[in-house]
Amino acid sequence: MFFITGMSTFTWVLLAYVGLHLGQDYVSAFKDLSLDSIILTHHISPERDFILRVRELFLIIGSFALFIEISKAATSSKFGPTETLLSFIVSIVFVVMFFMVSWAQNATFLILAMMSLIDATGGFIIELKAAKRDISIG
Repeated sequence: MFFITGMSTFTWVLLAYVGLHLGQDYVSAFKDLSLDSIILTHHISPERDFILRVRELFLIIGSFALFIEISKAATSSKFGPTETLLSFIVSIVFVVMFFMVSWAQNATFLILAMMSLIDATGGFIIELKAAKRDISIG
């Protein structure tokens, strides 16, 4: 159960992103898949098409992950410092990979890293507010 509720959702987003890029060399199903690969094309009108690429899918999943993490921090009574620490570690991994790994140096990865940092900071702020509320002096 720890892998679902205890780990940061952005851990799974990061693993999926790394798996996409490293899997191209080792998994035959990922051989032709890249950030620019088209997942869905919907014909809206004669002049317009709705095109969903892998990069947009990662941003959609990252938005849902941010929502899940903030709501988990705000509502869960079991949310604690270990989850916040894990979120900060994942954020640091995102930032380090953005500067060190060539295939991670793009806008999609930067936005995911910023979402992860917002998650970690938001969890920390919510945790501090809860601690302040629990301690009553006077």
